[in-house]
Amino acid sequence: MDLNLKTGGTNDSVSATSALQILKGITDSGFRRLTESEIVLLRQSKAEIAQRVRQLIRESKVKVG
Repeated sequence: MDLNLKTGGTNDSVSATSALQILKGITDSGFRRLTESEIVLLRQSKAEIAQRVRQLIRESKVKVG
């Protein structure tokens, strides 16, 4: 049973069963520890997001005040 899905202007043929099997494979893979480089990237992203949030808060206070 193939379903033709319209995604972003292209047609993709996907069966519901195969999509569920792909998702099952992702969730059944089990837990793994993050590598050191993944931890570094997460910390860097966290710092960049925090900096951007602080900047947006400052900018919103300037507009209001």
